Amino acid sequence: MKKALSFAVILVMILTFAACSHTHVPGPAATCYDPQICTECEEVLVEATGHRPGPAATCEAAQTCEFCGLELAPKLEHTPGAEATCTEPQLCTVCNAELAPATGHSINEKNACANCGIQIVPENQKYVKAGRNGALSDNMDAETPETEAGHYNNTIDAYYNGAVLVCGDYGLEYFLPSAEGNAPWANTVNKFAEKYPHLNVTALLVPKSCVFNFPAGYTDPYERTEAHISATYGMLNEGIRTGDVLGIMTEHSDEYMFYRTDHHWTSLGAYYASVAYCNANDIVPYELDTYETVYRTGFVGTFYNFTGGDSNFKTKPDYSVARYPHIGYSMIAGNHGAWYNTTALNYNYNNYAGMYISGDNPLTVITTENKNGKVLMIFKESYGNAFVPYMIDYYEKIVVVDIRKESKGVGALIEEYGVTDALIINNYQAAISLQPELHSKVMS
Repeated sequence: MKKALSFAVILVMILTFAACSHTHVPGPAATCYDPQICTECEEVLVEATGHRPGPAATCEAAQTCEFCGLELAPKLEHTPGAEATCTEPQLCTVCNAELAPATGHSINEKNACANCGIQIVPENQKYVKAGRNGALSDNMDAETPETEAGHYNNTIDAYYNGAVLVCGDYGLEYFLPSAEGNAPWANTVNKFAEKYPHLNVTALLVPKSCVFNFPAGYTDPYERTEAHISATYGMLNEGIRTGDVLGIMTEHSDEYMFYRTDHHWTSLGAYYASVAYCNANDIVPYELDTYETVYRTGFVGTFYNFTGGDSNFKTKPDYSVARYPHIGYSMIAGNHGAWYNTTALNYNYNNYAGMYISGDNPLTVITTENKNGKVLMIFKESYGNAFVPYMIDYYEKIVVVDIRKESKGVGALIEEYGVTDALIINNYQAAISLQPELHSKVMS
C-alpha cells in the first residue's frame, strides 16, 4: 500500500511538471473587458485593463474610453451667452457655438433700426461710389460737382457786406493769421495732454476758404496761414500728434471743399481732414469713392443771413453731401440733461446744420459696430460736425464735446466712457477766438 501511494504522488508530480514546463502561448491582448490568457493552459497572463477615460465631456463632445470608444459621460449642456442682437448671434460662453442667429434690423419710418437705433440708408438713397466722379441724384445739375472748374472766380471785384467779403456769387470770411502762431491754443492742448498722459492726443488746425479762394486785390493768405499752423504745431509738447490738413487740402484746392454761401467747409473738405488725422495716427483711411453717398441741393447758407439777404448768394445755391460710414452705429445727443436718439448723417436736410450730427449739441455719443476697444473724444466747434461721421469707421465709440456748450466735466466723461484717444479740432480762426472756451472745457 505504501508503494502504491508513493507511485501516485510521483505520477502527479510528473504531470504537474509537464504542464508548467512549456512556454505560454499568449492569446489576444487584454482589453477593457477581457484578460489575456494562455491559449494552451488558459492561465491569465494580463488582467483586463478597464476603461481609460479620454478628455472630460464638453458641450461639443462626450467623454469616451480611449481604448474602446465607449461613451463614459454625455455631452454637457451649452451655457448661453448674451441674447442675440440685430447684428450679433447668441453664443455658448464655453465652446463659442452659435445658439441663436442675429435677429437682423427692424427698420422704422425714420430709416433706423427700431431695436438698436443704427441708421439704415434706403436702397433708393444709395449712390455707391458717388465721390468725386460718381453717380448723382436726379436734381443735381453739375456732372462732377466737387471737381468742377471755375467754381470760384477771384477776378471779380469784391466788396464787404458786414463781415462778409462778397466775391460775385460766393462769400468769404477773409482772415490773415499771425505768422508767429497761436501760443494760447497750443498751451491749452499741452495742459490737456499733461493732465491726461494716458491718452493719445492729436491736434488739427483747419484752414478756411479764404486761404484758397481769396479775391483779386487782396493779399494771398496762404503763406501766412502755413506759417501760423506750423508755428502753432511747433509749440506742442512731444508726443502730441498733428495732422497736415492744409497740405492735403492744398493738393485738392480746386475742388468743392468749402461752401460758397456759408462759412463752413463741405463734407469733402472734412474728408481730407480725416485723411490727415488717419495719417497722423497710423490708420489706413477709406478711399473717397468707397462711401455710399447722397447729394442734397438748394442750400443757401449763413452768408445770406450775415449780409441781411445779399441776393448774390441766391445766384448759385450750394449743396450738401452725406457720405455714410462703412459700418453700423447708433448715436445719442445730450442737451441740458435730456438725451435723444439721432443720426450722424441726415439726408433729409440740405444744410450744414441739419445734415451733420444733428447740429451743435453739448454732448454726442456714437457707438459703432467696431470691437477694437478704441474710444475717441473730440473737442470741436461747428467745423467738427462734418468731420465726426468719418471717424465712425475707425473707433468703437466716439464722444463729441462742443467747446462752446455746457456739459459734464471732461475728466468724468473720460472715466465714464473709457476714452483712449482725444482730438482737438478747430478751424484756425476759431482756435484764436474760442481759445478761452476750449481751455475752460478741456480742463474741466
